[in-house]
Amino acid sequence: MSSAAIELEKVSKHYGKRLAVKDLNLQIGRGEMFGFLGPNGAGKTTTIRLLLGLMRPDAGSIRLLDRNMNGTQTEALEIRTRLGFLPDIARIDGGYSGEEWLNYLADLQNFRLDPNFRKTLLDKLELAELDLQRRVKAYSRGMRQKLAIIQALQHQPELIILDEPTEGLDPLAKRALFDLLEEARHAGATVFFSSHVLSEVERICDKVALIRRGQLVAVDSIAALRDKQTRRVEIAFEQEPLPEEELAALLEKITGHLARREGARWQLEIQSDINPLLGFLAQYRLKDLVIEPADLEAIFMNYYHQDNF
Repeated sequence: MSSAAIELEKVSKHYGKRLAVKDLNLQIGRGEMFGFLGPNGAGKTTTIRLLLGLMRPDAGSIRLLDRNMNGTQTEALEIRTRLGFLPDIARIDGGYSGEEWLNYLADLQNFRLDPNFRKTLLDKLELAELDLQRRVKAYSRGMRQKLAIIQALQHQPELIILDEPTEGLDPLAKRALFDLLEEARHAGATVFFSSHVLSEVERICDKVALIRRGQLVAVDSIAALRDKQTRRVEIAFEQEPLPEEELAALLEKITGHLARREGARWQLEIQSDINPLLGFLAQYRLKDLVIEPADLEAIFMNYYHQDNF
């Protein structure tokens, strides 16, 4: 059995003459919480449709849970029973009650429902069982989204694919969703989380992929991506050890970036190994030292402003 839950190899897809995704190579390990980031039109939704077998690639191969998504219809259907999917816009027939809709999808995916687990989902998302008896057309947007989350998770799938899952949720419901995803991951599930809300991805994901104009521009852990970015450093000495010009030159030599003094504090940036700077500062008494890590938004903007992609 492969250690990968998702494997894409040189996957490309065109819409007519327009290239939607190009040469996607991606491996996502089992049990990972994986973030998929990109602006509108970058290729996120096309990639998800390819993963689900809703469309076929023009080139390349896709494997989910050791099964070929480009194989027979029977193979694709077998894989889908092991998936949980939440689309970016949950289209629910308003004529169904919530319970009827959940049961219909359970029958469609041909799995035995665990009523106790469904009740757990309802309780955590604060959707009352009485609400399930109501017609979906009477639901608020947030209630519809909670119902869509329950349908994606109620069969305890091995692979969970979520496209903008927090749309319409209040902060408490978002927290409940993140807790449910963590519990699913601890039970062995893999989570593929596509979103444009960077703080949410940063909060729950181990690794991320950044897609731009249909091509992957980075795939790495958030920690590793941070290490490649410029960090801001602020230093306040109790007593400056050297004359200002000499100290500025030394700090610039260590960090490779301009050092400037603002009042009693030094402002500088560093992109390389921070230990030489810490070794230098350890010789002196400091009033304060602030090292700001690059957040995911800064990383995202850095990649998307590069002209070579």
